Amino acid sequence: MPKNTKFGALYIVATPIGNLEDISRRGLMTLGKVHLCAAENTKNSKKLLKKYNLSTPLVSYHKYSEGSKLNFLISTLKSGEDVGLISDAGTPLISDPGYLLVNKALEEGIKVIPIPGPSSLIAALSVSGMPLDKFIFYGFPPKKKKALETFLEKLDMSDKTSIIFETKLRIIGFLEALAEINPNREIFVAREMTKLHESFYRGSVVKVIEELSSQKNALRGEFVLVIGSNKKTISEDFLSKEQEKVIQVLLKSMKKNEALNLASKSFGIKKNSLYKLLLKEN
Repeated sequence: MPKNTKFGALYIVATPIGNLEDISRRGLMTLGKVHLCAAENTKNSKKLLKKYNLSTPLVSYHKYSEGSKLNFLISTLKSGEDVGLISDAGTPLISDPGYLLVNKALEEGIKVIPIPGPSSLIAALSVSGMPLDKFIFYGFPPKKKKALETFLEKLDMSDKTSIIFETKLRIIGFLEALAEINPNREIFVAREMTKLHESFYRGSVVKVIEELSSQKNALRGEFVLVIGSNKKTISEDFLSKEQEKVIQVLLKSMKKNEALNLASKSFGIKKNSLYKLLLKEN
């Protein structure tokens, strides 16, 4: 739908995940000029506005009031007033409320403008030391036992770096469940990033559990987990008899380069590694 220039704009404003100094100048300018700001947690947001002497009115907008506040916020925007959307911390909509509002605004032809900034997801990834060429974000893992088991199996099979959020009450239980499947899986845990008690933990699942369990006050705050892929190193890789048979058939029916390209995509093994493995097998 074409944007209506008479409508106000909805600004999606990223706010600090801990350290209030991390707000951008553009973020502050935007929060200062909007008619009102829909905030997931008005108590926390007041601290940010107070620090920078901003008097913008705040309207509570959390997961329990998304539906009931939707018409009011859309009406405000359609009346020509600009509205800001902020979450408790970080970038809105990333495991936080906002989807209904953004989706409805787009349907109505209202401009939705991102004001980029802090994100615990990206911050954790950047210092994790994990491969970032391919990664997937899951948000919070399932709470029900059966769904969690399925989720953990999915993680164990993934060839991508995986990122999840977890709470202080569930972090150890989740890690122990992960350790039952693969105790040596490489993980990175970020706790309370940018805050006074910021802590990072790297290593196998078992090692991180030991560190978290042994340190006083470690099980407080918010956690971001970065879980390494299950890709094996070239020295550990091997071809099954079935895979080798398939490759031999491909080699007989097409050029070597084409055969290796197709096998690489099918088996999830790099072409160069595949070639070395074939030489090793023969």
